[in-house]
Amino acid sequence: MSATGIGAPVRRKEDQRFITGKGQYTDDINRPGQAYAVFVRSPHAHAEIKGIDASAARKSPGCLAVYTGADTAKDKVGNLICGWMIHSKDGTPMKAGVHPVLAQGKVRYVGDHVAVVIAETLAQARDAAEAVQVTYNVLPAAMDAASTQSAGQPQIHAEAPNNTVYQWHLGDKAAVDAAFAAATHVTKIDLINNRLIPNAIEPRAAIGDYDQGQESFTLYTTSQNPHVTRLVLSAFIGLAPEHKLRVIAPDVGGGFGSKIFIYAMRTAATT
Repeated sequence: MSATGIGAPVRRKEDQRFITGKGQYTDDINRPGQAYAVFVRSPHAHAEIKGIDASAARKSPGCLAVYTGADTAKDKVGNLICGWMIHSKDGTPMKAGVHPVLAQGKVRYVGDHVAVVIAETLAQARDAAEAVQVTYNVLPAAMDAASTQSAGQPQIHAEAPNNTVYQWHLGDKAAVDAAFAAATHVTKIDLINNRLIPNAIEPRAAIGDYDQGQESFTLYTTSQNPHVTRLVLSAFIGLAPEHKLRVIAPDVGGGFGSKIFIYAMRTAATT
């Protein structure tokens, strides 16, 4: 086996700056006039948003702004997108519900973003976020993935009847059915899998910087694909033309950084 073959040791070259404290993580980036964002999140899996009172939060020390879904809708901030179009086995396109940056009228999972607070420090942003009062009308939630398509289950997205975005299959169904029919013995088992998501070591961090002279934006975000991030922010979120948007991935990446940081920067630049 050659020295470059499978199983050969590969010396790391990037560790020197990390073990000497010279790594460049998002927490090491501090821009002039930098502010901090904290989200107000839903404690309910499914609920209507009846009202949001941010008056006390806006009066909190260091609070610069509080934004809700009504603000992002007014500014025509685009929805978060699904990066892959899937067609059902009958050929129809998937029926994915909208996913606004901040919830509009309804929350659909625990932790759904209801509002975002911008403040001079992280502690002040957290304090102000706790002062935001949200009134909910709690709705029944679909808890068991195995039964969400059954009649009478709560509908999470009106665009997806029976809570079904698409029905997809792969392979030769007739051949599989024939194999089971001819089998001497068939064993059935129900498997329950936890919902999983891969998280970066530095999860979902993002810093937005607006250059008023150049009318351009820079986004520092934990991403392994900054080019796609820039495309989505430009073409779908509607932040700015691609040539006015630069995306930089610090040393550790893995998540698609939150767009709301850039939204706050854009709002500040246009007011």
